[in-house]
Amino acid sequence: MNTSKHDVHRFDPYIKFLGNKKAVIVFAVLMASSGILLSIINSEWLWFSRFGSLITVAGLLLISSPSFVKGIYLSNASAFGFAELDSDGNTMVTNEDDRKIGSKIFSGIVITIIGTVIWGFGDLIGKLC
Repeated sequence: MNTSKHDVHRFDPYIKFLGNKKAVIVFAVLMASSGILLSIINSEWLWFSRFGSLITVAGLLLISSPSFVKGIYLSNASAFGFAELDSDGNTMVTNEDDRKIGSKIFSGIVITIIGTVIWGFGDLIGKLC
């Protein structure tokens, strides 16, 4: 099915990448690793804490991904669809894409929590060592 030009936002090609779960997780891990490395090199754990803010941003991107995963205009289009029946005859209100988006949101929440804890308390690691 072709998408109408009216349903495509000019920033869709750029913003869809922000909803890529693997890319965002890799970014979060790289930020944590960079913060730890700089903290060890400088013997100053405030670096780890600062990088925690970037991990929080990564989590927020995944939480926000339903806003742009299909494109800015089309992301909530499935919310207006009709329910289907599953193989057991039960009403199913989500589709596979909706469940993938839910998984991204959950991962984003976990990453946001971890990043926020690091952001707030990461500098205390230096006091424990």
